[in-house]
Amino acid sequence: MAGAEEGSILKTWVVVALLALLSPLSWAADDGGQYSKHEHKFEQKVEAEGYFAISQNVDAETLQLQNSIHGSGIMDAAILISSNQTKTKYCPQDKNTLVYGKPVYGNESNISFIEDNDMSYAPMAVAYGTGYYAKNPIVYNSKLKESTVGKSRQEGVSMNHQIEYASAFQKYITVDLRWKDAINCTDPPVYGFGLARMEVEEAVTEGVIHLGELVTDPEDGWKRPLIEIDESYVGDTKLTRRMEVSTTKSPETLGKDWLSCCTLGGFNETECGTIWDDEEIFGDRYWDLAS
Repeated sequence: MAGAEEGSILKTWVVVALLALLSPLSWAADDGGQYSKHEHKFEQKVEAEGYFAISQNVDAETLQLQNSIHGSGIMDAAILISSNQTKTKYCPQDKNTLVYGKPVYGNESNISFIEDNDMSYAPMAVAYGTGYYAKNPIVYNSKLKESTVGKSRQEGVSMNHQIEYASAFQKYITVDLRWKDAINCTDPPVYGFGLARMEVEEAVTEGVIHLGELVTDPEDGWKRPLIEIDESYVGDTKLTRRMEVSTTKSPETLGKDWLSCCTLGGFNETECGTIWDDEEIFGDRYWDLAS
């Protein structure tokens, strides 16, 4: 190639960038009271030689997925991403009085991620256009890096996988994130649930692998986590890993009001327990508050 520096690669490759522009999201309702904010699907198959810089970020209410790939050389990758957010309307009518009031909405979110990637590092020279850089190709010389992070904020869970400064790697990774709110106004109540799962199978040549998992305590948060895993491997490594955290969220219990505790003109101890007593309902204290 005329004008190229000695030792540069004679073969040039064109780097193609694909950008997906999404319109603002809005809620759309069906006849059953279920509202869908968005449903997103992303499918990609890439075979390339050159320089790569990929950044993918998906947010779905309390869930988040972040994925990035960086390096020069040869890449053969397939990536699938899907996500959706829905909310469902519950209890537009009070189950006791049958009076229509403000409904309760329950949210549900899901993110699914699959990546099958085979990459090899090599310096690459890329010529641009017809001017200076056509005669003087830009040489990319970047070791391979990639990072995948899955978070569930409601569960207080974070999982991450990272490869740095690798000469080559073969990797298959999946991430599943799910969340559904608990609802207490229905009979029976709706239990909520959460799921965060990451599975990795890989072989890395001359690189660094980092794996981490963090599960927080509901009271102390990130300061005193319930689970904290931090691992690093340097060199040539073959690794298989599965991490999963699942939770069930019970609906909040609604306490009885004082009127429903009164049956047959008196206080029903069995029905209301110790929430109210006769003195609080029928004594001078009640009438003083009411006057």
